[in-house]
Amino acid sequence: MNIKNSLTALLTCLFLSACSSVELPSKSVYSLDTSKICCSHFSQFPWIELNTVEQVDFTIDSDSPIGEFSDGNSYFSAFSFSTRSMKVQLQLTSLMSNHSVVAPKLITLNPNFEVVRTVNLDEFSIATSSAFSASQFQLNIEIDASKTPYFIIYSPEQYLGQVIKVKHPARVRAEEFGEVMPMVTDPSYTYERFGSLKLNVNTLSLRPQQQLMTAPRTKAMLLQTSPQTSDTSALPETELFYKQSMTDAIKNKEFEKALSLLEEAKKVGIKDAESVFIKALETTNK
Repeated sequence: MNIKNSLTALLTCLFLSACSSVELPSKSVYSLDTSKICCSHFSQFPWIELNTVEQVDFTIDSDSPIGEFSDGNSYFSAFSFSTRSMKVQLQLTSLMSNHSVVAPKLITLNPNFEVVRTVNLDEFSIATSSAFSASQFQLNIEIDASKTPYFIIYSPEQYLGQVIKVKHPARVRAEEFGEVMPMVTDPSYTYERFGSLKLNVNTLSLRPQQQLMTAPRTKAMLLQTSPQTSDTSALPETELFYKQSMTDAIKNKEFEKALSLLEEAKKVGIKDAESVFIKALETTNK
């Protein structure tokens, strides 16, 4: 009788253990509200201008703008290359952490904001974690910034909720050195809307001076020039996005993020960005 009870208890534990390992649907598998789409055209996106050489750590989160794409609505980050850049080496990584990852897609656009190139998830490689970095999707491509001065990073809806397994680093080392396979479990990650990403931009060649003088400004649609003055001002959609994002970041005590948004807002010509920032701080401290 004791043996029977013991077997019953053991089977119950195994059953519960098996149930706990079942992948649950992702919390972020839902269609985004169309009314929250930031802009009706790519030209109205809040573009972040890059330097000729730069490393950018950024997140796609609930404060990111929402865009309408051919494969569904998505939070996104939009970037423009320096007007001095011609051939550019671009590295994009999407970090796998806390059992989740953004399945990135990259599209490049010409000066008229038309899609020229699409880089899907299957063109990314996977780098397993090491002592210095987390497991990640990686993409290394060369881009002619004079022909495609803009690019957008987002995640298609089709991937959301799916799970990917990545080789445990101990298994990778064992395979490389022909050692006995260790008893380890490969980590799995769920594709989510939100996550941490990195950009490395390295300009390989600069535009000739003549091209710089004749080429259209890469920020032509991001900034509007008043016919009466030489001052520039941000598009209304861009101004609204930065002001609201700054206010929300301060309200949530994300001061580092708020400062970063403030700097970006100044760069795109939002003149009262600092006063909005200070007002939000004062309101939060009351």
